[in-house]
Amino acid sequence: MKLHFEIFDQERIQVFKKLKFFNREGFLAGGTALALQIGHRLSYDFDLFCRAKINESLVLKAKKTFSIKKVLINNQDELTFLVDNGIKISFIHYPFNLNNYLFEDGLPIKILAVKGVALTKAYTLNRRNSWRDYLDLYFILSEKFITLEGIISQAKKVYGEMFSEKLFLAQLVYTDDIAKSEIGGLKVLAKKITLNQVKHFFQKEIDDYLKGSFLA
Repeated sequence: MKLHFEIFDQERIQVFKKLKFFNREGFLAGGTALALQIGHRLSYDFDLFCRAKINESLVLKAKKTFSIKKVLINNQDELTFLVDNGIKISFIHYPFNLNNYLFEDGLPIKILAVKGVALTKAYTLNRRNSWRDYLDLYFILSEKFITLEGIISQAKKVYGEMFSEKLFLAQLVYTDDIAKSEIGGLKVLAKKITLNQVKHFFQKEIDDYLKGSFLA
């Protein structure tokens, strides 16, 4: 797979290379993992998901590897800090098994594949509604990397009772809490997308999914 390294400036390329020191601890996930694969938007932060809790050994390794300017969060569930140029790096305790959705291909660190990102975004949408999550799911579904039915069925396998299909479908079309400043602050590379476009697209996807479920 050809990755879209053009989403990175030079500082972020250097950060990406240093992630090789954390390949045993976790994998690159979130919007940056997705943008690297489909090149749909710029992504400024690095989110690494770790199966184990954040411990002192990981904190010390992070301090040794990066020139940390400011620690924002440091507990057993998350370590988030800023390095040069305001680049944010997060190590997040993620207890769910996503091994079937990882690839490496000689890269510095394992990366969560598009389908895996879709599942994490769906799970996250049960707990927050952020424009970047809606936008990422829009591109994943509209470019047909996975279907809505596929996301739901696979999310149930990964998250079990922690994933609510009903809540997920409701959140897909509930966009009232999304601030205009959040929409304007995200740079989309592929094509200009509006909130209404995304909402109408999701509504059609849901209608088609429910119709198919009823007929089945």
